[in-house]
Amino acid sequence: GKTETTKDLGRALGVMVYVFNCSDQMDYKSMGQIFKGLSQAGAWGCFDEFNRINLEVLSVVSAQLKTIQNALVGDLKRFQFEGREIALVNTCGFFITMNPGYAGRVELPDNLKAMFRPVTMIVPNLGQICEIMLYSEGFETARVLARKMVVLYKLAKEQCSKQPHYDFGLRALKSVLVMAGGMKRDPANSELGEDSVLMRALRDMNVPKFIFEDVPLFLGLIDDLFPGLECPRVQQPSLKAAIEGKLEEAGYKVLYDQVDKTVQLYETMLTRHTTMIVGPTGGGKSVVMKTLQKAQGELGLPTKLYVLNAKAQTVNELYGVLDPATREWADGMLSNIFRDVNKPLPPGKDERRYIVFDTDVDAVWVENMNSVMDDNKLLTLPNGERIRVADHCKLLFEVGNLIYASPATVSRCGIVYVDPKNLGIEPYIWKWLNERPDKTQATNLKPLLAKMAQKTISYVVEGLLPSGEYIPKPATSVACTELNYAMQLCAMLESILTEEKGINDTTQLECIVVFCIMWSVGGALLESARPPFDKFVKELSGVPVSSSKSVGAGSLPGSAPTLYDYYFNEAMIRWVPWTDEVKDYEHVPGQPFANILVPTVDTVTFTYHLQWNLNIFRPVVYAGDVGTAKTVTIQNFLKNLSPDKFTFLNINFSSRTTSIALQRNLESNVEKRTKDTYGPAGGKKLMLFIDDMNM
Repeated sequence: GKTETTKDLGRALGVMVYVFNCSDQMDYKSMGQIFKGLSQAGAWGCFDEFNRINLEVLSVVSAQLKTIQNALVGDLKRFQFEGREIALVNTCGFFITMNPGYAGRVELPDNLKAMFRPVTMIVPNLGQICEIMLYSEGFETARVLARKMVVLYKLAKEQCSKQPHYDFGLRALKSVLVMAGGMKRDPANSELGEDSVLMRALRDMNVPKFIFEDVPLFLGLIDDLFPGLECPRVQQPSLKAAIEGKLEEAGYKVLYDQVDKTVQLYETMLTRHTTMIVGPTGGGKSVVMKTLQKAQGELGLPTKLYVLNAKAQTVNELYGVLDPATREWADGMLSNIFRDVNKPLPPGKDERRYIVFDTDVDAVWVENMNSVMDDNKLLTLPNGERIRVADHCKLLFEVGNLIYASPATVSRCGIVYVDPKNLGIEPYIWKWLNERPDKTQATNLKPLLAKMAQKTISYVVEGLLPSGEYIPKPATSVACTELNYAMQLCAMLESILTEEKGINDTTQLECIVVFCIMWSVGGALLESARPPFDKFVKELSGVPVSSSKSVGAGSLPGSAPTLYDYYFNEAMIRWVPWTDEVKDYEHVPGQPFANILVPTVDTVTFTYHLQWNLNIFRPVVYAGDVGTAKTVTIQNFLKNLSPDKFTFLNINFSSRTTSIALQRNLESNVEKRTKDTYGPAGGKKLMLFIDDMNM
C-alpha cells in the first residue's frame, strides 16, 4: 500500500497528488519538467517504481532536487532552476515508492538517498483491513467474517501448489471484498445470510485462477470454514445461453467446463479492469475470449478486440520515444491504440473495447503499465502525457505462463487459468470428425479413434499404460502436449483420407489409423523409444500380426522389426516396406561430389511425410541431431516441386538474426493483394525453408 498511503496523506491535507509511473525512458529533461511544474503548483509528486530510471539520470535528478530543497530551506519565493527563474510554492513535496531488487531495477545513489527519509512498508494487518472494509460495505458480523477470510487466505497460501500466477495478497483480498459488498447490496440476494454472500464471493473470485489439482483443495478449505453452507453459483442464464449458442455456431462441442470458464472470465472482468487468461497451449484460451466477445455482442454489448503482440517490437516502438536532442515525440504503437480506444463513446452508444496482449509477459515491457493496471488507471508516457483508462476499456493478456512476471504485475491482475486437462483431446477429435464431408467414414472412424487415440497419447506424454501403471516417460526429440499429437493425427488422416479415395471399409480404416498413429503420435519419439511403442500399439489395436512377405488389410506386418518400417498403400490395400520404394542410385558423370544424393530408406520415408503435409499445406518441423540429413532431404524435396506452382525462399537462422530482418526478408518476397493480405507474386504458393531455427 505504498502509493495508496501517499495519496491518502495528500487527501487528508488537501494537497493535489500526481502519480508518475517511472520507466527507463525518462531522461533528466523530462524529470526536470515535472519538478518545475510541481514546485510552481505546490502539488505533490508520487514517483512510482522510481528505481527503474537509469542510474546516470538519477545522479542529475539528485542535483535538481537539491536545488529545490535549498530554495525551500531559504524560504525563497522565486529561485533559479535549470537556468530559468521560476516561482516556488512551499507546499510542494516529492515522494518515491519502489520495490527493491527485481529485474530491471537499480540501486539508488547515496546522494539521492540522503535527501529522502526512508520508510519501510511491512506486511499490513489483513484482519483489521478486512474488518473495516466489510463494515464499510455494510456487513454487520464483520469481525467474525474477517477472521475467517484471513485464515482462508493463509491456509490457501500454505497448502495450494506454488504457481507463479497465484497471489493471495492485499489486492486479491480487496477485490473480493468489493465484489462481496456489491452482492450484499444486490436486492436479489436480500434473503441470503452474510456468511453465504461472503462465501460465494470468495469462491467465485478465487476458483478461476486455480489449476486443475488445486480446485478440490480450495473448495475443501471453504467448506471447513463455512460448514454446512450450500450456496449455488450466481446464475447468468442469458449469458450462458448466448455462449452455448455461439460455441455451437462455430462447430465446437458445448462442454460445461468451457462455458463455465467463459462465465468466469466475464465475472472476473466485472471486478478487475486488467485480466490475464493463463494456461498452456491447447486449453482453449482464444476460444474462451472470442466466445465471450460474440456472446456479449448478442446480448446488445458490441465488443471490439484490439490484438497486439508486445514482443514483436522494441519497448520504444511500443510506448513511443522522446528524441534526446530535438525533444520530438515519436508515438508508439500501444500509446496510439490506447489513445484511440479511450476516447469517449458517442452519446447513446454502448460498447466494450478490449486491448488484448497475445504475448509473453516479462518485466521489461509490462512494468511500464503498472499504473494502468492498479487503481490509478493511468498510462504515463515519457513525454509527460497521461491517458486515463475509460470505463468501456479493459486490458486482457493471453499468456502461457507467468514465470518472467514480477509479483508486482501478478497481484494487479485478475487471473483466469484455462487448464487443458479440463478439455483433453476428445472435443478436438469430435469437432474434426463432425466436419468430415463423408459421414459414413466418420462413423466408422469414431470407434477406432476412441479405442486408440487417448491411450497412445497418454503413453507418449506421461508413460501411462491402459492398466493404470506408469512406466518411465518415453524420450522425444521435441516436447509436445496431448493436443499437439491429436492435431497431428487428425491432420495426417485428413491428408490420406481424401474425398476422391472414398475409403469406408473398417478393416482398411483400421490399418490407416494404426499407420497414422505410428507417425503422428510416435513421430517425435527417439530411436530407442520406438520398439516399445510399436509393441504397445500392436497389442492395443488387437489386429493379428502376420509374418508373411505381403500383408493386406486386416492384419499388421511382422517380418521387419517395427511398423515404422512400413507404410500402408491405400491403392494396393496392403502394407508396403519402405525398402521397396528406394530407387537404385543412378550415377550422373561430371556431377559435383557435394550434389550427389544416394536414395536410402530415410530419404524415402521423410520425403513421403513432407509430401502429405504439403498436400494440406501444413507447416513441418524436422528435429534431429547434426548430420541426419535434414537439410539435404528437404532441399531435394523442394528441388523436385514444380516451379510453376511454387516459389521458394531459403532463410538461414543464426544468433544474429533479428525479427525485423526476417520481416523485411519476407516482405520483399510477397506483394500486396488486398488491404491487409499479402501473398507471393503470380498466384503461386511460397515455400519457406528456415534452416537452423533454434540458433
